[in-house]
Amino acid sequence: MKNNYFNKFSVAPMLKRTDRHCLFFYRQLTKNTLLYTEMITTQQMLYSQQLFQKKQIKYNNPIAIQLAGNNPKHITKCAQIAYSMGFNEINLNIGCPSKHAQLGNFGVCLMYKPVLVYQLIKSIYLTVPLPISVKIRIGTNKKNNYKFLKDFIQKVSKNKYCIKFIIHARIADLKIKSPKKNRNIPELNYEYVYQIKRELPHLIIIINGGIKSILEIKKHLKNVDGVMMGREIYKNPLLLCKIEKEIFAYKKDFNLKKCLKKMLIYINKEVKNGNKIIHIMKHMLNIFYNYPDAKKWRLYIQYCIHNKKNIYNLFKKISKIFNKKI
Repeated sequence: MKNNYFNKFSVAPMLKRTDRHCLFFYRQLTKNTLLYTEMITTQQMLYSQQLFQKKQIKYNNPIAIQLAGNNPKHITKCAQIAYSMGFNEINLNIGCPSKHAQLGNFGVCLMYKPVLVYQLIKSIYLTVPLPISVKIRIGTNKKNNYKFLKDFIQKVSKNKYCIKFIIHARIADLKIKSPKKNRNIPELNYEYVYQIKRELPHLIIIINGGIKSILEIKKHLKNVDGVMMGREIYKNPLLLCKIEKEIFAYKKDFNLKKCLKKMLIYINKEVKNGNKIIHIMKHMLNIFYNYPDAKKWRLYIQYCIHNKKNIYNLFKKISKIFNKKI
């Protein structure tokens, strides 16, 4: 994987959002964006049923898996599984502030334990030949200063086992139990992230948090190596098509009708394997973002799915409103 190229833009791991169906859909919209799975705990990876289809992972390259845990032995086993399945990068979640993460002593709690994080990274590095990244916050309500952030990064990047850091430019307020509020309430501080890149130029620094437009992406790329967006992409997935052109300079026009045909084939295969249409289509509903009667279209799709209407005819109707190239 050409890291410097694919690092320019990525879609954030989003719990209960970026599952394998969502990632398949996004890959139809963009060839170059680096995609991340939703957060997967080591316990899920080791003891649950298969979370991904091996063939689909290779088809969706470049794709990274985000793992959450605090046990080096468990992380090692998960790394081996991820490598065998064809993932291109292993990302450690050291930024989740949820109550579940705090009780399980993973996520942003580990920013207080850089030695342990270094051991987690080292265990992956010595096990599989995959790039490693760490997703963090700029600090917490208890440790909210630039020195804390820089010290943490310097300690866990020792020996260059991990040189890529995705930094959500907000602190995590551990007194706020709602992950949603922790994505909005603490103020953004992009300057901390920029300063890390200036002072540690050998590291790959990706900025995340509150970014909503291509204009903002271009501005950030003047100061860091890459940009990660999450909720804004889920709200408006067709933004990926514009990013493909304006950020990656991809010259071919995107035709949504072709994308819909591929999704129809995918849905038919998944249904034959016993999966529900709604689990796939829910990620596609926001293609109507900013379109006239968007809400009516979303309700109509849900009505068709729940009443088992002909999906092929539904897709034909959707195609008619997207009769131009994006």
